[in-house]
Amino acid sequence: MQAELYAVFAAVCWALGSLLEKTGMRLGNLTPVMGTAIRTLFSLILLTFISYPYWSELKSAGLKPVLLIAGGGGVLAGGLGIMFFYTGMKHGHISSVMTIAFCLAPVLGVILGVLVLKEKISHLQLAGIALCIVGAAMTVYFKHPQSVQ
Repeated sequence: MQAELYAVFAAVCWALGSLLEKTGMRLGNLTPVMGTAIRTLFSLILLTFISYPYWSELKSAGLKPVLLIAGGGGVLAGGLGIMFFYTGMKHGHISSVMTIAFCLAPVLGVILGVLVLKEKISHLQLAGIALCIVGAAMTVYFKHPQSVQ
C-alpha cells in the first residue's frame, strides 16, 4: 500500500504542477521549450540538495544503469516528454492533454512491462486497462467547448 500512496502523491504533484505550469507559460507567453528548461533547472537545483547524501551510490552503480536513467528519464521522459506535454498544454486544454498523457502512459507501461520485462497481468488488470482507455477517450471526446488559455 505504501507504493500506491506515493503514486497518489505523485499524481497530486503532477496535477497541481501542470496547472501552475500552464498558467505560467500563458502569463509569460513562454514557448514549451523554455517552460521545459525552467522546470528542469529548478528540478535540478532541488534534487541536487535532496540527493547529496546519496552521491556515493554513483561509484558502485556503474555506467550502464546511469546511462539508462539519463537516456530514459533525462532525455525521453524529462526532456522530450515534458516538452511535448508543454506543447500540448500551450495549444490545448489541460483536461485533454493531461488525460491523454497520464492515462496513456500507464497503459503503454503495462504493455512494455509485458512485452519487454515479461511481467504477467490478470484479466482484471486487462479490464482496468480497457477502462483507462475508454475513460480517457470519453474525457477528451465529450468535453464542453471553451476557449484555450
